[in-house]
This record gives sequence, C-alpha cells and structure tokens, in this order.
Amino acid sequence: MLELKKTTFQQLTHTLQNQFNLVEVNKTSSFQQMPKFQLNFFIEQASQKHKMIKMCLLDNKNNEFLATGYIACSRSKKNYFKLDSFSTNISYLVNLEQIKYVSLA
Repeated sequence: MLELKKTTFQQLTHTLQNQFNLVEVNKTSSFQQMPKFQLNFFIEQASQKHKMIKMCLLDNKNNEFLATGYIACSRSKKNYFKLDSFSTNISYLVNLEQIKYVSLA
C-alpha cells in the first residue's frame, strides 16, 4: 500500500512538473512585435471584412495575453479599437501600443 501511494505521489509530481515546463516554454515562445503599419492594415481589413482575429496583447506590466474576437475601429480616435471577445463575451478597449501580434483565428 505504501508503494502504491509513493508511485501515485511520484506521478502527481511528475505531471505538475510537466505542466510548469509547458508554461515556461510558452513564455519563451512569445510572438514577435509586428510593425505599426502592418498592425493598422491588418486591423482595418479585419474590421471591414468582419473577420475573427486572434491578438496578442500587452497589459500595463508588459505581460502577454491572447484574446480572440471581432474588432471594430474607433471613429474619433485613430489608434483605439474595440475587441469583442468570442469566448468570454468581454469587450476590450485596445490602444495600438498594447497590440503585439494579430492573426486570423
């Protein structure tokens, strides 16, 4: 019985270590910063054609996170966009400086 608990504990720790290793790999395999003109062009096309996009965004501490949804351009301010998230039903107000990478979803 003691051996069974030991192997179960070893399996659990091994699984947790693998999950932490995967998280660490994702941090190092981040997207490269796209040029501003390319971001503007891609966002304008996605907005006009109503395409779902995936964006890599930066928060105020430069942590990256992904958001998937439909984007709309602001009429009054050129560098501000509204992203309606598909999975979480949250709308993000995004500044161009916060966008790191954009791709079709």
